[in-house]
Amino acid sequence: MTSAGQHLLDLCDEVLARAREAGATAAEAYAEYVKQTSASVEQNELKGASSAEHEAIGLRVLVGDRLGFSYVNRFDDEALDQAIEDAVAIAKASPGDPANGLVDPLPGKVVKGLWDDALAVLPPGDVVKRTAELFEAARKVDRRVSVDNASFSSTLAHSAVVSTAGVRAAASETAASWALFGMAVDGDEVGSFDAYSAGARTIKDARTAAGAKRFGETVVSLLDPRAGKSYQGKVLFSADAFCEIFLDTLFEAIDGDVVLKGKSRLKDKLGQRVAAPGFLVVDDGAKHGGLASGAFDREGLPHRRTVVLGDGVLHAFLYDGKAARRAKTRPTGHALGSARNLPSIGTTNVEVGAGAASDEELLRELGDGLWVGRFSGNVDGVSGDFSGVAKGSFLVEKGKRTAPVKETLIAGNVFDGLRHVLACGKQRHQVMATACPWVLVDGVDVTAGT
Repeated sequence: MTSAGQHLLDLCDEVLARAREAGATAAEAYAEYVKQTSASVEQNELKGASSAEHEAIGLRVLVGDRLGFSYVNRFDDEALDQAIEDAVAIAKASPGDPANGLVDPLPGKVVKGLWDDALAVLPPGDVVKRTAELFEAARKVDRRVSVDNASFSSTLAHSAVVSTAGVRAAASETAASWALFGMAVDGDEVGSFDAYSAGARTIKDARTAAGAKRFGETVVSLLDPRAGKSYQGKVLFSADAFCEIFLDTLFEAIDGDVVLKGKSRLKDKLGQRVAAPGFLVVDDGAKHGGLASGAFDREGLPHRRTVVLGDGVLHAFLYDGKAARRAKTRPTGHALGSARNLPSIGTTNVEVGAGAASDEELLRELGDGLWVGRFSGNVDGVSGDFSGVAKGSFLVEKGKRTAPVKETLIAGNVFDGLRHVLACGKQRHQVMATACPWVLVDGVDVTAGT
């Protein structure tokens, strides 16, 4: 454990003791320190680096079964006393709820690959240099590439959580993240925009050039779009588009709170087939070096690997402590949040199982149709109905992407689509903390623009 982690643990211990003295019957303190250095490009111009740091402690107290919460971004005695007073007062004024409570501790586990000494001390000059390299790698592809925004950031964070129920954990981590947003401009023609983002836990894994090159190639390829074709049938979704439409909706439907409220299409489907045979979705918060990995969740429970869909069968709903108590089950280690808010349910590192086909073979299996790069539209989380515009997308003819398409409408249903997954690619593409292949789905309505 780092000295910073021990300092935060000691601080949490002190706050809990004072909260008990102030009238709390049970309490949890979550403390954090975060420092981030970043640089950016705006409208093809490099800006300088900036550094920001913050510290905060969030206090959740119980007076019987009444809950109060407050946070403060200073660690001096006056600020901490005020946070404790506020949290206890809120609890005493709140209605009781039997679901209010704290989680029981579980044995912790070591998650490797989350700290890099070199990244923790990366100087601002290196952050600026890497931002410039990211920008230049995209522009080097073709001078028609126009970068509206680009950024590179390095982050170090220390956190600790302690509760009167016996939870006690601390961790330290580093991360780098980078992003590009822009389009290609050829005279008076402005192509469709595209976005690229990625991250890494170590500076040696912060390789930006390859992704920036792909971004540049993509925006240039989106120049001179043509009308697509209207049809109903197979559509090939990029990893980004599949995440936006299908995975986000799937994880909303297995959120324990949503299930308990009866607003999930999958509320009665546990143990039943809800997707195509062979389809696999896993959430793994303990993945070595994962961008969303951690030794523990917001409530101090260890992260773990959870099979959500296995062979198309629904295996799990996701719970934090409160939702688990309401459902009379155990929390799954999916409490997310920071010191500034109460825990909420969310995912960590999501992985969609790879298939046997290469991306080129998926295109050939599609034959004639649409490859969707991004999606801009609406998805109804309850019904699963989606409709919107396929952005950054391509016409596929005789198994090859032949031309970008003008804005084309796509519509369908997420839950029907999951049952009609025809194939997944063997190459998984990283969308920040999600690893997902291209996915071929049948039964999608495509309406071409003019």
